[in-house]
Amino acid sequence: MNTLSPSTNGVIINTPQEFKQFIPANFSYFLERSSGNIRRILQDMGQWADNSAHEKLLLRLSFDLVERFIEYCPSQLPCRPSLLLDGFISDFFGKPQESKESSTSNPILYRFLDGLLNRAVLSRDGLICLFYHFYGMKPVEVGFLLGLEEGQTQRIYKNFARWRQKGWFQATEEVGLSTQDIQSLMKNQETNPELFHQQVRDNLETLLPFYRKSDPPYYPCLGDTKWHEMFREGYGFDYRMWHLPLCLPCMNIITQTGDSFLLDPNITLNFHVSPHSLKEEEISWRTPGLKSSSGNKTRHRFARDLQMA
Repeated sequence: MNTLSPSTNGVIINTPQEFKQFIPANFSYFLERSSGNIRRILQDMGQWADNSAHEKLLLRLSFDLVERFIEYCPSQLPCRPSLLLDGFISDFFGKPQESKESSTSNPILYRFLDGLLNRAVLSRDGLICLFYHFYGMKPVEVGFLLGLEEGQTQRIYKNFARWRQKGWFQATEEVGLSTQDIQSLMKNQETNPELFHQQVRDNLETLLPFYRKSDPPYYPCLGDTKWHEMFREGYGFDYRMWHLPLCLPCMNIITQTGDSFLLDPNITLNFHVSPHSLKEEEISWRTPGLKSSSGNKTRHRFARDLQMA
């Protein structure tokens, strides 16, 4: 098994056996990457000092998180271990924010948004589908936004499909939301959409700055000139550029660039609780001949309960 280097982040591991063989030759690489990520996050949070005590703490924490990551990674295969490690560490430092939930005007909404953003750190499907959840953008519109050609847009459709089949349900389950919790969010949005969207904006102001720090080159908001420069250099084809999701001011800049001239230039927050085409997906779950796994039963029941709400 080849060893990793900073320039080989794209290595994909498909099976637990591959991962088991992969770890011994790459443990030091993961440890170094973990240390670098932890140091950067602590610096951004204002909790880092250049002294021997912090360096020792960093080393211990790096070993601990890499060991936890080795246990966690097989459950997320297939994946790119380097990028998954980045998200895993970001998630670790994100957990203390859960205490802010009780101080928000809508704790269930806070947990839901936290779950979506957490999956987007770990999952490319979750990342791409945030453009639908936050701005109501369908797959073809996301393709235009990224400046993708028609053939390349197919991968966006695959992201949307995998998200509504599995990722969205995993996001809600990981933060402990029940069917009743999701129903209450939908009712709140229907009853008072203006207040609901203001609560979404308020919560995102708290959550986005932290989660964006899992991808250091791109988490700051950029100005017009920088966005245009990145498009000219072809960064629109790199999913990692779109990390978590772009704030409304940046979205309004980007819709004026590249192939996004085909989009509505008046981008607004248009939040969706359910994934795109959830009811169409439910029809496929009822199709005779599908395997009856426990995961399918859970998703079917969840979707059925939401439809009946």
